[in-house]
Amino acid sequence: MEFKDTESQLEGIEKIFDDAKREDGWNLNEEMLYSFYFVDEDVDKLERLGLKLEEDEYDFVDVFELGDEETDESTGEYLLHIDKVEIHTPESLAKRNVEFAKLAEEYEIKTYDGWEFGEVGDYDDEEGEEEESRTQRT
Repeated sequence: MEFKDTESQLEGIEKIFDDAKREDGWNLNEEMLYSFYFVDEDVDKLERLGLKLEEDEYDFVDVFELGDEETDESTGEYLLHIDKVEIHTPESLAKRNVEFAKLAEEYEIKTYDGWEFGEVGDYDDEEGEEEESRTQRT
């Protein structure tokens, strides 16, 4: 599990936050849109976790079928995507990652796959999403 403790994540998260401030001019003291991802072969498990997180005030975006990057053929895996608009420090985000990794274990999900974030309201089109987000994924 890559997100097993907060200390091992801090340097990477701090760099992503610093890059977002310097390169994109983002004010990370304001609310940002955080997206979190879980991967498993069992859609039902992912949906159960998504509904549980929805009860915890996350937005349950969807469960998507994953395709091979080169062939676009199904990998047999699915991705749960949840969002939440909130403010994080590197420490609070690292703590959230540890919590989600433990939650994945509890729900017998293959992996908590990481997070990305961007400014609130910048997710109107697919192409813009790639340009307007910062990511840490496994």
